[in-house]
Amino acid sequence: MKSKHIILSTLTILGLFTSCNKWLDLQPKGKILLTSAEEYGMLFDNITSYGISDIAYLNDEGWVNAQTVASVWGAPNLTTANFLYLTGYDRSLNADGNSGTNGTTMYQTLYQRIARVANTIIYEKDDMSGTEAEKATVIAESKMLRAYAYFLLINIYAKPYDKATAANDGGVPLKLDPYIETQPEPAKSTVAEVYQQIEKDIDEAIPDLNANAKTPYRFNRAAAYALKAKVYLFKKEYDACIAAALQSYQLNHQVYDLVNLVSASTNRPSTPLYATGEENLFFAASTISYIYIGQELIDLYKTGLQANGQSGNVSDVRLNLYKQPAATIKDYKSMLAWVPNSKEYAPNTVGITTTEVMLMLAECYARKGQYELAKEYLKPYLTSRYKNYDHSSFSLPNNVEDAVIFVTGERRKELNRGINRFLDLRRLNTESAYQKTISRLFPADPVATPNVPQQNFTLPVRSPLYILPFPSKAIENDPRLTSNTWN
Repeated sequence: MKSKHIILSTLTILGLFTSCNKWLDLQPKGKILLTSAEEYGMLFDNITSYGISDIAYLNDEGWVNAQTVASVWGAPNLTTANFLYLTGYDRSLNADGNSGTNGTTMYQTLYQRIARVANTIIYEKDDMSGTEAEKATVIAESKMLRAYAYFLLINIYAKPYDKATAANDGGVPLKLDPYIETQPEPAKSTVAEVYQQIEKDIDEAIPDLNANAKTPYRFNRAAAYALKAKVYLFKKEYDACIAAALQSYQLNHQVYDLVNLVSASTNRPSTPLYATGEENLFFAASTISYIYIGQELIDLYKTGLQANGQSGNVSDVRLNLYKQPAATIKDYKSMLAWVPNSKEYAPNTVGITTTEVMLMLAECYARKGQYELAKEYLKPYLTSRYKNYDHSSFSLPNNVEDAVIFVTGERRKELNRGINRFLDLRRLNTESAYQKTISRLFPADPVATPNVPQQNFTLPVRSPLYILPFPSKAIENDPRLTSNTWN
């Protein structure tokens, strides 16, 4: 019986791998032989980071030094095209590494994880060995990985969720089986249908998830409720967001005490902060080793909280995690994010943290005009990020618009250098009160790069760059598939 199980598992996974070049244009990676729930679960632990090159710099926080841009002026790569918001650059050909040629995009990587990991494990549930609890947990973790991947896909390759149009807006393909050679039917589901699948996976997973996952790269119950809250936040269902976020908060609301951990002299925490750190609900790093932050974001960190009743000696200690560039480089107008040794500090730039849950609660309560509750959930966050902070004198604007602007501004500072600012700009731009047309004056110092004319580059509210095209190879492999647009 065991040998039959091994053969079935081998055939299933090898069939999956050898067919990958059909639909996603991914090449086989080799042979895998898995039999138990424990072994299947180890697949999650290989997913520690996400490539975000496709959306990096499509925001108002990152900065690229002018010499880097000048070196490819006239023939931009992906980094430069995103940084300058160039709409004429063909992002359907982009690959990790910014070669501008056919290769692996976020789209292909996320579907690879859906098919090769999540769907394969779910498909094998009746044949894997282990206790019923072990099998139920690994299936639940698979559904959470799939839900998370689809949440990213729908918020990168389709229009933001709009209740009035979601049932008709083009979404992304829903692949719920492990066979890459089979094409989805229909070619792509609607935005509403994708969100329904995300919610279904989360709801089915939560009862079988552990309170504490085996590794930070797997979802536990607190992380699942946090993702559920985030889904509702992006759907503008604020009461549902609050309910899910409170469930997560009750399970874990620990935070890093950065006020006492971050050293201004070394630009790093005095005590190592691992991926297993207490505020990481689900850990996922970015494959980009570092990103410079621009002057606008630096100024936000420097502003402090004087407009909110705090004294002038209240300072944001997160700014001490960045170092000024060498004085000989004139054009940075930014700070270099400290590139940490993973044994000392692991920034959770793509995953989910307890502080994000606090900020979701604060935003939703602010939108409902419940300012005291918003302040209550801001307290542990602000206390851990601002030196000399005094909550008794903290004042939150007493009108919805300004209160939401304050909270989303804090969200911008807390969740930087990853995926969240791009996603937040998309959702906030659907509301006139919070829309922002981004502008970059570049180069900041035209003397340093005379071959690059100084000009303003803008990212409008409804820029086509907020909805990435599907990879050209994906469309070649399924001609029924068409990229989404605002229209």
